[in-house]
Amino acid sequence: MTDTDYQPIGRIKGHPRVRRPKLPRTRTQLSAGRGKIAAGGLVEWHDMSPSERAANWAKLCNWVTWLYDRYELSVESRLPDCWAEHPGMIEELWALMVWRFEIYGSELPAGQAARYWHTELRVVTANAASYYASNCRTGHRKEYAKAADDQDLQKRWNEADPTLGIPKEMLPTENAALAGAPGTMAAEAMRAALASGAASVLSPAIPEYVRHEGAWWLDAGEDTWVLVTDAAFAEKLDASAAAMEAATAATQRRRAAKGLFGDARADHDRDARN
Repeated sequence: MTDTDYQPIGRIKGHPRVRRPKLPRTRTQLSAGRGKIAAGGLVEWHDMSPSERAANWAKLCNWVTWLYDRYELSVESRLPDCWAEHPGMIEELWALMVWRFEIYGSELPAGQAARYWHTELRVVTANAASYYASNCRTGHRKEYAKAADDQDLQKRWNEADPTLGIPKEMLPTENAALAGAPGTMAAEAMRAALASGAASVLSPAIPEYVRHEGAWWLDAGEDTWVLVTDAAFAEKLDASAAAMEAATAATQRRRAAKGLFGDARADHDRDARN
């Protein structure tokens, strides 16, 4: 192949379909009105963005209201009214809720799994009064009351803080919801890598693709870079980068040769004039 065999390379066509990595908190959003939860499992309260925490806290309070009335948990204070003010109880009920949704929302719901869930419900309610809220019981039998009809109780539950006991530095801000997710990189970190030479753009004309730590990254907007996981497209980027490097080297050789011959011709002209 000669230097003239290299063809100008334009912008890469056929961008891959890049899917943003789904955060655990996104996978656990409850579907409105149906009381179900998407597949993907639990998410920690401190891994949720502020808006997700608010939405999931309302869902949990609504679900506990249903649980409280359906299973008559006001009897003997099986579930203390102050559950929302005990961090441990928040975690127990959150896990219990997600587990139930997984069982009853499965394509093949199993009666045995439901029986296990009810056994665990009795364990949780037994521990609620004896372990989490041992000093909160009134000491007398309260008549059966529905949480849904108790406006003061509803207000008390919904105004409680679901992040009790979680250090504030562990709570992400709304704008940092995507930062740190697997397969993503904050724009600020990528800029630092480019400035230090640890990363390089595909070309000055195509800055949206960057090679960093042996992999290609795509500028996905919103101050976030996303890892290119499409192997075929990554190979295409590798080939384009190699072709661009070869074209650059060929151009440099031509310029060097032109400079050398130019100097020789200038010397010849001077000799002729003399």
